[in-house]
Amino acid sequence: MLLAVVLLAGCGSASDPICEQTGDPTEQLPLPSDMADRIDDAVTSGMAEMDAVGISLAMQCQQSPTYEVGYGSADIATDLPADAKTVYEIGSITKQFVAYEILQLEAAGALGLQDTVGQHLPWLPADWQVVTIGELLSHTGGIPDHFAIFAADPATPFNWTRSYSATEIVGAFLDVEDALEAPPGTEFIYSSTGYAVLAAVIETLTGEPFEDAMLREVFAPAGLDDTRLCWDDLDGLATGYNIEPDGPVPGPELPAGWLSGGAGICGTVGDLVRWQQHLMDHEFYTVMNTPATLADGTELPYGLGLHLDGIGGRRAVFHEGGTVSFSSWLAHYPDSGLTVAVLSNTLSPNLLAILDLVIDLTDALLEED
Repeated sequence: MLLAVVLLAGCGSASDPICEQTGDPTEQLPLPSDMADRIDDAVTSGMAEMDAVGISLAMQCQQSPTYEVGYGSADIATDLPADAKTVYEIGSITKQFVAYEILQLEAAGALGLQDTVGQHLPWLPADWQVVTIGELLSHTGGIPDHFAIFAADPATPFNWTRSYSATEIVGAFLDVEDALEAPPGTEFIYSSTGYAVLAAVIETLTGEPFEDAMLREVFAPAGLDDTRLCWDDLDGLATGYNIEPDGPVPGPELPAGWLSGGAGICGTVGDLVRWQQHLMDHEFYTVMNTPATLADGTELPYGLGLHLDGIGGRRAVFHEGGTVSFSSWLAHYPDSGLTVAVLSNTLSPNLLAILDLVIDLTDALLEED
């Protein structure tokens, strides 16, 4: 899901910003009491705006410890509270993990960003085959977003009772629509389907299921113990909710593999903060953090799986996410070194509410009196 990012002026204040804290960055601590009050105020307001059932947060700045906290409920039926170890669907934040694995395959000589996808998936329609790997990563390939198609028309033919491999889900999408929306390289068209194609490329080149390749080559080396594809057996996974007129109701269960590549990863806020640090320490980050350009030279506020806009008047590198019943945000502010991860088991009717919460949290953490 792609939310419009509104550049708003920061207006919060804090007397003891998180970036002044020092300590072991691998240590997980509760928030200092003076900071906790400011965060509680921001979260209370944000949860009300989102109608959120549960939210977990993790925050780290430069060499500070990681502060993690949960609010609300991970599951209403069992009265299970949300906490720092609650597992959520991270939605489109998944895309940066996929981009990272594609760059690993490039480093290994298995593909090039200028390769056409048809070199690796020759069964794709002729128009799709000429799209390059790099264009898929930057959403400039012109491939339509089938997740949006399904959301707009739930009656779209689809087998909701079976599991799909990454390769099979692309085939299912092609049964619905196989025309490009624009010639490759000419427009930014956000497409989770393009990332599903990348997942199929990963599956093809590694010779193993997408979820196995991501665990072996991405999650495990990065030390992400609580991060897996959502259809793997996961302890601590929150129940996702949609907000109806009478209150929250559990969201629909999607077949395994349906969100491959474009979304589909589940994890904790602590793992997201650890991932951000791992990414920044890696040589791939410079490539991923470089604005993509269209064929006419237009520079885009998007790299490879990363938004490069500002948030709340501050420079930021980030991605948001939303599935049928979860919302997510991972943002890093390079000027301060602050990273903020927000995960919720609610898809809010107000899609910008989680952005407002991220801005308020950042204000509370960074703004001084």
